[in-house]
Formats: sequence, C-alpha cells, structure tokens
Amino acid sequence: MKHKTTEILVDATVQLYADLQEVAGLISRVLAKFPAETVPQILRPFLGAPRVAFARPSMTGDGKIMLQMDRRTQPYVMAWIPGEWLMMQESQLASAVREMYWSEKAHSAHRELIRLGKMIGEHNRQAEHHRARASEARREYDRLAASIRRSSARKSRSAEDASDG
Repeated sequence: MKHKTTEILVDATVQLYADLQEVAGLISRVLAKFPAETVPQILRPFLGAPRVAFARPSMTGDGKIMLQMDRRTQPYVMAWIPGEWLMMQESQLASAVREMYWSEKAHSAHRELIRLGKMIGEHNRQAEHHRARASEARREYDRLAASIRRSSARKSRSAEDASDG
C-alpha cells in the first residue's frame, strides 16, 4: 500500500513540474512579443524559453511560487509567479502576464519620472547657486573695473596737472 502512495505522489510531482513548465513556456511566448530590453526585471527570467529546474512555495505565505529556471546560457535564475497563475486557462494567463508587463512598465516609468524630477530639481538648485555666484563675481568685477578706471583717471589728471604746471 505504501508503494502505491509513493507512486501517486511521484506522478503528482511530475505533473506539477509539467504544469509549471507549461506556464513558464506560455509566459516566455507572451514576453517574446515585446522587445527584450523593455521586459521588467521581475519577468526577465522567463525570456528565452527557460526550463523549470526546481519549484517551491514561498516561505512568506504570500501565495507565490518560487521557480528556479535553467536558462542554459547562465546559472540558474530565480523567478516568482503568483500561485493563482497555475489555476488559469491559457488566455487568462496570457492576459495576466501582459497586465503584469504593463503594470511593471508603468511603475518603472513612474520611478524614472521621479528620479528625473529629483535630478532636474538638483540641477536647478545648482544652476541657481552658480547664477548667484556669477552675479556676485560680476558685481565684484564691475566694482574692481570702476576702481581701476577711477584710479587711472586720477593718475592721468595728475599727470596732466604736472605737465601744465
């Protein structure tokens, strides 16, 4: 009896890996329709038709499944998928992958927008500081130039007075 139970568990495990491989393959096919450089980091392990080498549930109890992907060109890569993806039909799964792609793209674009906004703000602060320093230097230059002109004018008047007298 124990032998039969083991067979059932082995068959279930083999079927689970086949299902996971099918899910990974579908995710890879959906992502192949997008330029690889635009695929968000969370989905990149699925590029290039990887093979599922190992799987386990998340230790945090968040319903995700951790997959260890064999991409043949590099060591194993870890990936996470929501557990509910295993229960979806192909069209639902493809839709969920596209939704995650666009959602991650929107988050990335928002983060980049915030980063650029901060960079522009810092640049503007630096530019304002440089403008203030340039204005201060310009005033100092004008003051020194006026002083030199006055001094030069005094010298030339004093030379004219000495030559007249």
